[in-house]
Amino acid sequence: MKKYSAVLFDLFDTLVMFRPSLLPKITLNGETWNSTAQHVFTQMRSSLGEMEFADFYEPFVESHRELLELRKKDLREYPNRKRFEMFMEKTGLKEDGGLLEKFVCSHMESLCGAMVYPEHHTEVLLYLKEKGYRLSVVSNFDHAPTARELLVKFGIVDFFEHIVISEEVGWRKPHRKIFEFALARLGEDPSDAIFIGDNPEADIMGPSDCGIDSVWVRRKEQLIQAEPKFIIEDLEDLKKII
Repeated sequence: MKKYSAVLFDLFDTLVMFRPSLLPKITLNGETWNSTAQHVFTQMRSSLGEMEFADFYEPFVESHRELLELRKKDLREYPNRKRFEMFMEKTGLKEDGGLLEKFVCSHMESLCGAMVYPEHHTEVLLYLKEKGYRLSVVSNFDHAPTARELLVKFGIVDFFEHIVISEEVGWRKPHRKIFEFALARLGEDPSDAIFIGDNPEADIMGPSDCGIDSVWVRRKEQLIQAEPKFIIEDLEDLKKII
């Protein structure tokens, strides 16, 4: 079995699980679903003038969709504040006294309420550290402070030598530059690292293009274009392979 010196982890739905069902429920036009929209609307109500929720929701969603399209073009990362800049432009709101930052913080607060940490992941991290592996996080996320705060909140930040967030690097997985940046921080060669993640494109294709072996955490059945070194169902299974 090949010996690695560094283990790089994706964050969301690999280490920390995002549960959309824990987001606040909203009801609009007879339909009900979960979204951060209600929380943001309620928190920012005093800054929205006469705007009703139905008028708030459409530009809230459209700004998100437009940000996703920007990212798809060249895998550049745009900070979450870009999304709310778009939102404020669509709704005619003017930046005043940190209003933009308040929108971002409200949205992130709601997202954090839907994050769950499986306690047994700590046992896996302890196992890897005891085996002498160097650990890092490499995550796509548009608000680095929130990603770091979650690692602190769940008590696992100290396991990792480096935390690489796409907002800070300017590139998103699967772009090779974010992986090269992470390896440079560690001072490791691609052949000495293995990447653990749940997303076939970002976490399997990306590392493979850089010569990094990968482990696919199969949370659901998906088509994958690149071949991972290993496939596991739970992080606990890492103990069997590395």
